[in-house]
Amino acid sequence: MFDKKDLDNEALYARARAEAELIFNNPNTRKGRSLEKIIETVEYGHTAEWFLIEKVGYTDNPAMYQDVIDLDNDWVEVKVTKISQYIPSVLQRLNEHRRNLDLWGKPAANKAMIFINDPYENTYYKLGGYYEWDGFKFSEKTCLHLLKSMV
Repeated sequence: MFDKKDLDNEALYARARAEAELIFNNPNTRKGRSLEKIIETVEYGHTAEWFLIEKVGYTDNPAMYQDVIDLDNDWVEVKVTKISQYIPSVLQRLNEHRRNLDLWGKPAANKAMIFINDPYENTYYKLGGYYEWDGFKFSEKTCLHLLKSMV
């Protein structure tokens, strides 16, 4: 578990705003949302990514709309959901998206992490699960990189 308050929130906001502006400037991804709403949504997910970058040593993935690169140089997809009961639906969407990327011949993350946070309740993020692609679906595993960082 980590607390958003312990992160460099100015850098986090700048990173989230940069991606939010890309989303906002494209009518297909904007979907009628205001820039402020997109920033809020992007920052919610980026908080977990920023924790991995700032506190665990992961690096930002320079590929468009990709998340982070772990200590083994593998791409990692990072998701955040409000409650643990939503994890199965998040996994279902991750699996479908990953299969589509394979069909289209696009590069994709072989690892995924799902964090849990209710932003209306608190600033704490908890790891809900760590997963690795098995060729058909993301299967739950243990992330050795986080054993020390999440204690």
